[in-house]
Amino acid sequence: MTARLSLALRGTTVRATRNDVPDAFWFTLLSEWGTGGADVSRHLDTTVDRVLRRTDWLKRACEQFVVSIDWDDALSSLMRSLQQDRVRLRTILAEGPALDAAQVQERLSGTRFTRTLRPFQVRDLGKLLALDNGANFSVPGAGKTTVALATYEAERIAGRVAQMLVVAPLSAFEAWKDGINDCFDGAKPTIASVTGDTIPNAEIVLVNYHRLDNRFDALAAWARERPTLLLLDEAHRMKRGWDGAFGTACLNMAPLAARRDILTGTPAPQSPGDLTALIDFLWPGQARRILPQDALSLPAAPDAGQRVAEAIRPLFVRTKKSDLELRDPQLRVVTVDPSELQSQIYAALRDRYSGALAVSMNDRARLVRMGAVVMYLLEAATNPKLLSAGSTADDVDEFRHPPLDVPPDSTLWELIRRYNQYETPTKFEQLARIVHENAEQGRKTLVWTNFVRNIHTLKRLLSRYEPATIYGAIPPEASASESDVTREQELARFRDKDGPCKVLLANPAAMSEGVSLHHDAHDAVYLDRTFNAGQYLQSLDRIHRLGLKPDDETRITFLVTRGTVDEVIDARVKAKATLLGEMLDDPDIETMALPSNDQYGDPVDVQDLEALFRHLRGEG
Repeated sequence: MTARLSLALRGTTVRATRNDVPDAFWFTLLSEWGTGGADVSRHLDTTVDRVLRRTDWLKRACEQFVVSIDWDDALSSLMRSLQQDRVRLRTILAEGPALDAAQVQERLSGTRFTRTLRPFQVRDLGKLLALDNGANFSVPGAGKTTVALATYEAERIAGRVAQMLVVAPLSAFEAWKDGINDCFDGAKPTIASVTGDTIPNAEIVLVNYHRLDNRFDALAAWARERPTLLLLDEAHRMKRGWDGAFGTACLNMAPLAARRDILTGTPAPQSPGDLTALIDFLWPGQARRILPQDALSLPAAPDAGQRVAEAIRPLFVRTKKSDLELRDPQLRVVTVDPSELQSQIYAALRDRYSGALAVSMNDRARLVRMGAVVMYLLEAATNPKLLSAGSTADDVDEFRHPPLDVPPDSTLWELIRRYNQYETPTKFEQLARIVHENAEQGRKTLVWTNFVRNIHTLKRLLSRYEPATIYGAIPPEASASESDVTREQELARFRDKDGPCKVLLANPAAMSEGVSLHHDAHDAVYLDRTFNAGQYLQSLDRIHRLGLKPDDETRITFLVTRGTVDEVIDARVKAKATLLGEMLDDPDIETMALPSNDQYGDPVDVQDLEALFRHLRGEG
């Protein structure tokens, strides 16, 4: 008699019930699928993704041990749908389908969507509507939200979806609400955000990545009630996939959706491997079938970008900066010499870490990922006083480190302790001159810094210009109390053309996404940057995007302290942007976002780690 294994869908979990299967089969199943569940002698709980990725193995094991499977109706339906996705994916990769402009117009005719689309948006929409699930990797400011809303409305009228769940950073919520008003007439879709334990009664629901994880069960139930379009905005936030909470929540939610879409202008900001989780979200369990695995290793091979681009080209659309017909921004690097005391501090700090290099490369990588060495060097290159303060809860996660641990009676400690008594950081002096010159010309200035304490210091230093500030501790209206100053209020102060506020001090972790400032400011200054190329590329487009007037002049300045880690980071970000451009077949990523080589001198042509440790050894 054939033994039987029962598989049932419970929310987003698959429960396997042993029944009478032999021990050898059951123990093998535990080995393949994990040991989740309260009573593993009888039951096993696993993810839909794990079942999907191991269906070939399961088929062979059932044949070997003479086991049949009883699928419950819900799981059977879900597995058939995902299997159909597999078949459809093979066709898409082979044919690269797209609708023409007339077909796009036909799909939108008579719908609530009334906004006039630009030619490149019609082109992108035509390809997305020909895909079961789509990726829009267009540059920020190209109207990805508009195209996404058109996709939703066309799919809704076609009967494929009835509601949409948008997962996005809080900073993007305003853009989605504005998009509804701009794109629809008449009976507009209702839109609401998840702020508590219950899911609002709306056609389009907004939730941030953190709350998606915390409210997962309720949102999963909502998504299963009616056919749902599940969309990830700024999707690079879940690039860690199963290794991160955001990625796990998104990947678990993916199989429950009737359609999946992702939006991001920087899908692989650090390396080609960043694409794996994004592809697995769109096409569950298929990333390793689509992406050339040997092109995902680190360091990236010289042809990695081109090979990955060839593999995924049928699956995404991208509007380039050149498609927007914007005036090229003026980009300049201002290299400043460190002051005498700052030079002494930096040299002492570099010497402190140069002796810690006799470790394996794996240990080095772990050290850099922790961020400690890089963050201390960045502080010393920009504002050495930060070394004695450390970080606070206002700073983003990767910047949470204690004050520099040096003996109070050491020379380095004494230099740091008295630093601000004797000099102002050279970068601060240069920034003050730029802000003053812009204000005199009636131009407002957006200033980027990764350190919150720099924002507080600059707010005092530039007080005559009444700076607005955006960082982690400034809440959005959706989560603010009545007494809080909100991000929206600070942005309104900066946007007031006749108001006294001439400067916006911003932290990239809080504002590099979802905010448009191109009508309000045409000057941006980077006080400091990190190895996070994606965050940097996103932030550039806050003031250089669709909607600029032909005569608007955009000026972007990078402050770099000579002989410091600033130069190392500058070169590495350039290399990462070039690789991303190759993957997206888009040289604009480099030419539109990075100054030309002749403004740098000789770039440091090495990988992040080698570049950092060469710098610590004093070799570059």
